[in-house]
Amino acid sequence: MELFVPVSLSRAPCVRGNYSVGGSSSSRCYSNSTSQGAYAAALVCAALASRRSGRCLRAVATRQPMERGEVLPAQPVPEGIPAPPYVSDPDKVRGWWNSQIARKSDEDVEAMRRAGKLAHSALDLAEQLIQPGITTEEMDKELHAFICDHGAYPSDLQYKGFPKSVMISINEVICHGIPDTRALEDGDLVNVDVTLYLGGFHADTARSWICGKGDATGDRLVAATREALDSAIGVCRAGAPLKAIGDAVAEVAEREDFGIVKTLVGHGIGEFFHGVPQIFHCRNSDNRKMEEGTTFTIEPVLTEGAAEWVTWDDGWTVATKDGGRAAQFEHTILITADGCKVLT
Repeated sequence: MELFVPVSLSRAPCVRGNYSVGGSSSSRCYSNSTSQGAYAAALVCAALASRRSGRCLRAVATRQPMERGEVLPAQPVPEGIPAPPYVSDPDKVRGWWNSQIARKSDEDVEAMRRAGKLAHSALDLAEQLIQPGITTEEMDKELHAFICDHGAYPSDLQYKGFPKSVMISINEVICHGIPDTRALEDGDLVNVDVTLYLGGFHADTARSWICGKGDATGDRLVAATREALDSAIGVCRAGAPLKAIGDAVAEVAEREDFGIVKTLVGHGIGEFFHGVPQIFHCRNSDNRKMEEGTTFTIEPVLTEGAAEWVTWDDGWTVATKDGGRAAQFEHTILITADGCKVLT
């Protein structure tokens, strides 16, 4: 999941770009035309967030904040496994993919399909691992070994300095959770986000589960988030507006009275980890058309309370401001003439 805007602790998150939102001037200017449609879409998302800020969302049950464990050193990657370019040169997280949407060749698609199949299998393993008592460090170690044993590189590792191989987010943590020595507890809501690099291409996918015995609200949150992703995938086809994705997610979230994290977005993906287009999961005004042969992620996050968030002092972990739980599901998809294909 790509972080679209910085966190402000004094106000609801606002969108940066070459405009202002809610009286606050933007702090970053972009000039390429491909991105400008996304900023306009984000403007609408921010306006909707402001309009709804006074609405009382479902009350969040009182629970203790998630305790942090110790973050241990990363697992080593065996020699001979090709790493993404940013591992040896951190500046290579940026490139043409930040301003240009390119169609994939048949060979590219086949490579992404292989990577996606492996990422899907990694999440199947994650599901088997989730049980009370296991630590997220142990899960990271198992998933790291699985990915590397199949000749792939865990894309999160060393991406902009991220210290582990996968992201595991618990309860109120929305995304970018760093695996540590904290053990899972009965009733925890667990989101595992796996991205891997195989054959020169990335595949990105995530699922959420309840560890052990859950509660009705947590079960409903997980089910609604899965439904939101499925609904969004269902509207994807060449020629459809990108805003249809946000509309599909919003219909489910509004029906269930859950919040939507609006400023954490899906993204283009391929030889690169994150690129254009940015995919908003809220109602927005992005009328750009989906193009056949392009690939991107859809990864909605729904919250049981308000969707405002803060970043922990580790610089990575994003959590709900009110302590409400969050759930996420994600797929990497390929746009086709008459629909789309899920690659993960």
